Amino acid sequence: MDSRPRGTDAPAEPAHGADRPGAAATTATGEVEITKPRNDKRGYRRVVLPNSLECLLISDPDTDKAAASMNVAVGYFCDPDGLEGLAHFLEHMLFYASEKYPVEDSYSKYIAEHGGSTNAFTSSEHTNFYFDVNSDSLHDALDRFAQFFIKPLMSPDATLREIKAVDSENQKNLLSDPWRMSQLQKHLCSKSHPYHKFSTGNWDTLEVKAKEKGLDTRLELLKFYDSHYSANLMQLVVYGKDSLDNLQNLVEDKFCDIRNVGRNPFSFPGHPCASEHLQILVKAVPIKQGHTLRILWPITPSIRHYKKGPCKYISHLIGHEGEGSLFYILKNLGWAMSLEAGEGDWSYEFSFFSVVIQLTDVGQEHMEDIVGLLFRYITLLQTSGTPKWIFDELQAICETGFHYRDKGPPINYVVNISSNMQIFPPEDWLIASSVPSTFSPDAIQNILNELIPENVRIFWESKKFEGQTNSTEPWYGTCYSVEAIHPSVIQKWVERAPEEDLHLPKRNIFIPSDLSLKGVEEKISFPRMLRKTQFSRLWYKPDTMFFTPKAYIKMDFHCPLSRSSPESSVLTDLFTRLLMDYLNDYAYDAQVAGLYYAVKPNDTGFQVTMVGYSDKMRTLLETVIGKIPDFEVKFDRFSVIKRAGGAAFFGSTCSGSSQNSSQEQVEPKKAAPPAPRSSFGEAGAGAEETMTKEYENFKFRQPYQQVLYYCSLILDEQAWPWDEELAALLHLEASDLGRFLPHLLAKTFIECYFAGNIEQSEAQSIIQHVEDVLFNGPISVCKPLSPSQHLAKRIVKLEKGLRFYYPAMCLNHQDENSALLHYIQTHQDNVKQNVLLQLLAQVGKQPAFHQLRSVEQLGYIALLRQRNDSGVRGLQFIIQSTVKDPANLDARVEAFLKMFEDILYQMPDEEFKSNVNALIDLKLEKYKNIREESAFFWGEIAEGTLKFDRKEAEVAALRELKKEELIEFFNNHVKLDAPQKKILSVQVYGGLHSAEYEKITNDAPPPQSCAITDVYSFRRSRPLYGSFRGGVGQMKL
Repeated sequence: MDSRPRGTDAPAEPAHGADRPGAAATTATGEVEITKPRNDKRGYRRVVLPNSLECLLISDPDTDKAAASMNVAVGYFCDPDGLEGLAHFLEHMLFYASEKYPVEDSYSKYIAEHGGSTNAFTSSEHTNFYFDVNSDSLHDALDRFAQFFIKPLMSPDATLREIKAVDSENQKNLLSDPWRMSQLQKHLCSKSHPYHKFSTGNWDTLEVKAKEKGLDTRLELLKFYDSHYSANLMQLVVYGKDSLDNLQNLVEDKFCDIRNVGRNPFSFPGHPCASEHLQILVKAVPIKQGHTLRILWPITPSIRHYKKGPCKYISHLIGHEGEGSLFYILKNLGWAMSLEAGEGDWSYEFSFFSVVIQLTDVGQEHMEDIVGLLFRYITLLQTSGTPKWIFDELQAICETGFHYRDKGPPINYVVNISSNMQIFPPEDWLIASSVPSTFSPDAIQNILNELIPENVRIFWESKKFEGQTNSTEPWYGTCYSVEAIHPSVIQKWVERAPEEDLHLPKRNIFIPSDLSLKGVEEKISFPRMLRKTQFSRLWYKPDTMFFTPKAYIKMDFHCPLSRSSPESSVLTDLFTRLLMDYLNDYAYDAQVAGLYYAVKPNDTGFQVTMVGYSDKMRTLLETVIGKIPDFEVKFDRFSVIKRAGGAAFFGSTCSGSSQNSSQEQVEPKKAAPPAPRSSFGEAGAGAEETMTKEYENFKFRQPYQQVLYYCSLILDEQAWPWDEELAALLHLEASDLGRFLPHLLAKTFIECYFAGNIEQSEAQSIIQHVEDVLFNGPISVCKPLSPSQHLAKRIVKLEKGLRFYYPAMCLNHQDENSALLHYIQTHQDNVKQNVLLQLLAQVGKQPAFHQLRSVEQLGYIALLRQRNDSGVRGLQFIIQSTVKDPANLDARVEAFLKMFEDILYQMPDEEFKSNVNALIDLKLEKYKNIREESAFFWGEIAEGTLKFDRKEAEVAALRELKKEELIEFFNNHVKLDAPQKKILSVQVYGGLHSAEYEKITNDAPPPQSCAITDVYSFRRSRPLYGSFRGGVGQMKL
């Protein structure tokens, strides 16, 4: 749950007052035809219930998951003055209980036990509640969900506890730059406009100040709910496998009792910015290292002209990265690492157009020139007309994207559509504003005419402003100063900026022209090894499920030298970043056209990934591969990429494959206020400068992220610590990379996976070409690996009956939060034990969340998850807290495990079966797109397990599982004092708990406990699990 101003994953902000249908005597069925992708076989029906609740029903006979989302046209703009965060707090409270289901947490428990998930978010003008669940459980899930809006219970006890949860959520965000800078932008707006408000709420606003004013927060909450939550202000989407008629009967039955109080839609006219909030330059001090320039203009909301897409057109050009673009010029000058452009915060009444530029250290000294070049480029757009071919290209790309959009999780689909229902007419609920259909030079010109110096707001963020500011934003404590900036000053910047050849982009050669489907010679369920040589191995899986003109390619370059030292790890990272940097001018168009690629380091060397339309994929792949033997270190780009801030970070230490990753999403779905971005993604970054700031900013990671890092560092034999990699980076020069690269590539083996709309003969032909370029050229860049050089990844084996613990101070001494990761290692990959562990996590996750977060209020992040480190499995509790220090949190985890014994032992047979079936349904869930399918199969290939039938084997094991076996597994591995229990407690102490840190490091370890004082001595002294990886000659196929 979160309060979000606007998020990258969040639906667009709603219009305040789209006309809603009036009350009907009976359910009204919409006759309108909803525009949908041409390959979409799902059924859609719009209905309006007698209480004026507007619904969209989606019937998908092939779905494994059902989902629903209720959008309520009430957000934090409606918060009463002096009760900041009330709308967000109400969102939290509706999850607790209802008159029909009075047992606290019963809704979330039901969803969890039936294979689902649930969440909500509060935005400026809407609040969205949503869930998914196994498809055969939709009926009962909807019954529980509907009670949120019929007769919720908001007990006094739950009210106080959940205020603490809201406060903990806010505490988590206090040192987050996106939240801080978003609030600063709001703060420097008119106090009379609700945009100025603090959205999240905290203990002070919801408890302390409320009491000072003589207010009872719970009574205010009930009044707010009764007066604001009305059926005529709600939009519901229900997605299931039933027929439309059955879904309609279900919705009519469950939601007809929601009250309609006839509330008029809330309206917030006017713009947040008065004249005094324009023509300003704001200097702000961020938490993290780096320099960011945000240039904003208030504009006419493009939602009013969404079929014309004026902002999409403009952001495409200003955010472009090809030759002649603003970013191309700034990058070549060494001033910028990324540039994003687009419409930011908006509603039907107001909007901001934003350009966000990440600056290099040199660029920080050229702010005036950069702003001058930006306005010069805008002038070019204003005066050069609006070429129709650019609009036609955009339209073609967007149309193709809409009609060949991957099928995704139903939960995401229903959230987006329910939010769209508040904004768009029914026929456009699916397509929304994604495809501009009407070319309107006037609409484009009108927006361009608003991007002028007279309207500008410039926010300039840098640590260099510390000590130079004179104001403090009240909610997050951001230091800033404001100075007036007259248009004549900006005009001087334009005149003084360097003369560069800014021009419009060339035509995009990567727009797919062949969207036909390739013939499949043989329908196979699992990947097949097509080809094996001393240089490479090729796995192939044709598309037999999705029938889209898309393909997926993975190529792992196994280079033993890449992980041999902190220096080699950093140099490999630098190489991949520079390679992408060099390719950006050429490959940017491919990404615009829906063909994505990445080159990133991994724990075996580096990896090339491509996904998207198959039409031009070979052209792009051969260009990327061709750059490897021709790679030369450019001193200027090396310097930029070494010292600034960018995107990829610590991949080797902190990540894993999608199948075998130990890092599951920890926070509830969040959307911290994002930087605006261009229509098709962000600009590329530079490499040396990028990396240094990333390493320096590691200490600003949240404590829960730090315990995850330390856990991986302790368990992974190959992981290098961030501080050693930083020390290595600081001493590296471009010449070091030039010397290193031939040695890195000298011994290489390439593991390849081709899937989707590509014929096997073409896959073999491509790999032969890759081998010819790298291994068989006139001067061979690569030589094959010998059998002894193939890499293995091995994980530390903890000791039975012993509890290891690792205490550390939070790297950011300003952060008051502490964190605990309590890890219980159980076994190495084994079908029977895997399903026992998964089932235990399934049964335990909701009770753990309820007890540790809802009841004990230890912190906003409090959860139980599985952990998987290259096939070594276990359970992990993760808690972030200001309430208790990590040692105390550890004690609370053990107290929960003691309590959980009774839950497990007394579990009714019916509940056990329900959990088993939920897990079976999860495993039988069909892949929704080529990415999902490929992620699973590639995980098996990358780890060397090759259990392509893993899901089928685990389902078979689950069908035979008995409750007694689950209890036995718990008793042996997880229960307090279990004979085979292996524990690692990773503890990060925040600023509030520094005294406790001193105590634990000075005290002798408790009985059966062992303190880890030196991670590397510990790793060297411990036995290791065997690796599933082997040389190409030894693999069992």
